[in-house]
Amino acid sequence: MEPGHILAQRYKLESRLGRGGQGAVWLGHDLVLDCAVAVKVAAPHATGEPSADLERHIERFRREAQAMARIRNRPHVAVIYDHGEDDGVLYSVMEYIRGKPLSAHTGQGRQLTLEQTTRWTRHICDGLADAHDSGVIHRDIKPGNVVIDIEGSAKVVDFGLAHLLSASSTHGREGTLHYASPERFDGRSGTVRSDLYSLGCVIYEMLTGWPPFGHLREEVAIMWHHVYEVPTPPRKHRPGVPHPLEHLVMSLLEKAPGDRPTDARAVARALQQIEYTSDDTAAPHVDTRHVAEIQQLERFIQQHAEGPRASDPEILDARALHAGLTGESGDPRGASALYQRLAQDCSRLLPPNDDRTYKAYREAARWKQRPA
Repeated sequence: MEPGHILAQRYKLESRLGRGGQGAVWLGHDLVLDCAVAVKVAAPHATGEPSADLERHIERFRREAQAMARIRNRPHVAVIYDHGEDDGVLYSVMEYIRGKPLSAHTGQGRQLTLEQTTRWTRHICDGLADAHDSGVIHRDIKPGNVVIDIEGSAKVVDFGLAHLLSASSTHGREGTLHYASPERFDGRSGTVRSDLYSLGCVIYEMLTGWPPFGHLREEVAIMWHHVYEVPTPPRKHRPGVPHPLEHLVMSLLEKAPGDRPTDARAVARALQQIEYTSDDTAAPHVDTRHVAEIQQLERFIQQHAEGPRASDPEILDARALHAGLTGESGDPRGASALYQRLAQDCSRLLPPNDDRTYKAYREAARWKQRPA
């Protein structure tokens, strides 16, 4: 498939955005409605697969479209517009979300602030709840299947492994191993609570920078740990994680599905309680009064901080304010990390004696000394 190819005389492929297990995803243009779309394409007949594998491939692609079509007009799930076949090419046309996958923000040791973690987790919970209410289990929740749009909201995407609750078939141990629930390794197709286990793995990574068993690379070892080993509590990796938030994550990572929260809405309610109450002081763990301003700054910084305006005083001041509000929201370690990155960038971008560099390092040290 090449740029410029037109599917069904309507969808022009412009540039490839990525490749997944079920095919490639392209930025496309709907020639009828004159708007950007995401187009997922697969040409299974050209792969030379045995007939049984070919039929399974086609069925999975069809099932993704069917699953997404059952979850319509929900703010935290990608919308599907069209599905079909054109000259042996299967295609699904979906909402184009301007943003980056969650995997671009976390993982490999990169930790999110508590405000980002709770905000995006609530969005993922809303998306999962809408999917589950529609009879769809995602079965592959991971950072790569969550997109953070330019407004700072999270959306669940890629239902390529989705299982419809009304279906009778099961499909073994598919999914990404670092985020798969223990029951999936027994060959069971998974339930609503299997998605919640995967969600627990994602939250763990947002808090610590790694999934629960992210240090492992051998498939057998990863599977064994998911089934038998209890993950190290997040506070061991990141002091300052609120006790109730750690408790929620560990409850999502329970081995027995029945020991996990009942559903995604219950998780969202628990998160709301964590934001507004504290086990140690009268102050909330995450002060939601700052959320709107943090999101506004986040959008502004995302648009300009990596471009030619990176050294503009307006951009640097916005980053400093964003770091300060992160601390005021109840996350001193997150504030210290943001100030530290700002200081490093200031020392690289600005003259040696610029006061902004000194101030950023000073604030990084001050917030680091604050009790978490």
